[in-house]
Amino acid sequence: MAGTLLVAWIAGAPRIAGQLLAILAIAAYVGAVGWQPSVARAGVVGTLACLAWLASRPRDRWYFLILGAVVLLGWNPYSLLDPGFQLSFAAVAAIFVLVPALERSLAVADLPKKLMSIVAVASGCGLATAPILWLQFGAIPLWSVLANAMAEPVVAPLLGLGLLTSLLARPLPDAAAGIGWINGHLADYLSWCARTVGSAPFARIESGWWALAVTLGSAAPFVWLTLGSAERRLKALVGAAVLCSVMALVWVVARPGQAPLGPAPDGLRITVLDVGQGDAILVQGPGANVLVDQGTPEAHVARRLRGLGVEMLDLLVFTHPQRDHLGGAVEVLESFDVGRLVDPALEVESREYEAALELARTQKVPIAVARPGMEFAAGDLRLRVLWPMGAGTPSDDPNDRSVVIVVSYGAIDVLLTGDAESNILQGLPLGDIDVLKISHHGSNDEGLPALLQRIGPAVALISVGRDNSFGHPTSATLDALDTSGTAVFRTDRDGDLTLSSSDGLSIAIQTTNSAETGVLRLAD
Repeated sequence: MAGTLLVAWIAGAPRIAGQLLAILAIAAYVGAVGWQPSVARAGVVGTLACLAWLASRPRDRWYFLILGAVVLLGWNPYSLLDPGFQLSFAAVAAIFVLVPALERSLAVADLPKKLMSIVAVASGCGLATAPILWLQFGAIPLWSVLANAMAEPVVAPLLGLGLLTSLLARPLPDAAAGIGWINGHLADYLSWCARTVGSAPFARIESGWWALAVTLGSAAPFVWLTLGSAERRLKALVGAAVLCSVMALVWVVARPGQAPLGPAPDGLRITVLDVGQGDAILVQGPGANVLVDQGTPEAHVARRLRGLGVEMLDLLVFTHPQRDHLGGAVEVLESFDVGRLVDPALEVESREYEAALELARTQKVPIAVARPGMEFAAGDLRLRVLWPMGAGTPSDDPNDRSVVIVVSYGAIDVLLTGDAESNILQGLPLGDIDVLKISHHGSNDEGLPALLQRIGPAVALISVGRDNSFGHPTSATLDALDTSGTAVFRTDRDGDLTLSSSDGLSIAIQTTNSAETGVLRLAD
């Protein structure tokens, strides 16, 4: 959109023509990328921005905003609960309301106009979206204004050159390759901005009190500049002092102590955490905590584990080096003492993978290579590695080299598959399985019906993100499970999935979004 507006401005086209061309460019972008939830939302919000600038009255902008929300909610009412929907519309509302006020405040500081605009937009959108980020993810990025200011110069060229590359790929492949090479460096810079700012001290805030303090502190300079007169500023200082005193009193009286530990399980407890489109599975037994996969960085699995009362991890398992399975590994290693790390040792290039292994070595965590025959036991709880046979080659699909584990407690067997599908599982020495973690978030697997017939699971667990762009779980997978009579539980629909067994013969299943579903007798 920005690229189209820039071209129209250079060509001397009227503003209305530029905005209409930008809307056409947005439509072309959505058509090229595909009508996926995130793309559709971006297209609607971008169109809203163009229409807002065309509107001569501020009131009209709100009509367009409401119209866009109605369109998206009419297409999918559940979008209202989606963080992306909430963040997008909060940011647009901030541009309408907060940004003009912030620009007026910053005008007093006599900043360059371009810098003033960047700071106002980043600050306004940051303040408006902070409560949503806190409620949805339990954390607020502290240096987002700096990150946005650093990244802003390359965002429009990155998208424009990417679209140009796709247009030239067939008629002029050499030219497309050259433009793509340039765009790659822009993408590297954008990634560098995210990594550098994200790794800075205090990059995110997870304390509610600190979040409130930083939000108020961020707003304070703008309020100070807006007040103008010395008398108003003095009154504001007195009011702020009173507010801080009240907050300090509340903190002293009602400050939270250390969160109480959840009761240690007297048998088997397996919790499939709802981490969106990814995997993170906590396996617990008397005196043992095992984490198989760590989800994406955005899922903040370490914080989730602390909420469950976990203090340390006896075993940390990487099934395979892909972001949706070990993106949160560094945060977990930073947050907990880990007794041992189980690693498939695959020949795969991955920044998250390399960073996690390096941190484990720095912390002197013992690293064991996952190969068939490896076992871990704690009381009656036993974990057996069935796969992979070796490291493979760099060209191998990492999914086919995922660590496959059987968790056994009493007569109950649970198969944790990572992303290894039936082409791998059918060749493993599997007996009857009571609980099956469906591979690869429920993607299409032609061999799944035969696998289900062979191992006969009573329960299937699917870790999958809501409204994901891959269409997981696929209808073919759900049909196969329905035909086999397997009870299905999904994180996108049911939230966290918790299976527990005290006798090793039956399991109780609970989910975040419903009461206990009952007890299943799985073995005699």
